[in-house]
Amino acid sequence: MMPWTTAEIESARGVPFYVLLRFLGAYCKVDREYRSAGLAESIRVHVNYAGRDFRFVFTGEKWVNELLSPLQHGRGGAGSIDLAAHLTGLDFVRSVKICIDALNGSVSEVS
Repeated sequence: MMPWTTAEIESARGVPFYVLLRFLGAYCKVDREYRSAGLAESIRVHVNYAGRDFRFVFTGEKWVNELLSPLQHGRGGAGSIDLAAHLTGLDFVRSVKICIDALNGSVSEVS
């Protein structure tokens, strides 16, 4: 794997979540009845990826997996790199590559 420049990492982090989820081939359904409690506009998305279920609340680039305990480490994050790592279980370098590939529209080779 090649090292990433700061610009590449920032681009990877900023990939819209729906682009990443589509790239990974995840099943997604927006919860149209969800209403955010805070001042910021949030959406809830039910996701199935690799046979696992997730329920994310996205607020801008920040996200949280509501199906995990509030005390559990890694329950949430910021940006698509963290989201890719959370979904796939892969390390930082591979998660950056997934996000860059998603941005460029490449074919997913997640393993």
